[in-house]
Amino acid sequence: MQTDQVYIMIKYLAGIREKTGVQEERVSFPSRSTLNDVADWFLNRYGLTVPNPRLMAILNGRGWGQYPEKLSTELKEGDTICLFPPISGG
Repeated sequence: MQTDQVYIMIKYLAGIREKTGVQEERVSFPSRSTLNDVADWFLNRYGLTVPNPRLMAILNGRGWGQYPEKLSTELKEGDTICLFPPISGG
């Protein structure tokens, strides 16, 4: 059975969790939605601009920019997105 929705998990870490007020949430998007649609959703829901040098966005363990299609990468059922501030160290 073909569904017209894709369900993904979004996890908010460190200071991003404080801004959103939630640690994680399961969100549905229409089939064939892309990371660009998720970026629009973040902006509308939380006022978060993604991509952003002060905000790391990871899809299934890889940065959004590491995918050949970049923001045109299509979502798949069960994808996980994590948002967190950049980590620095030395």
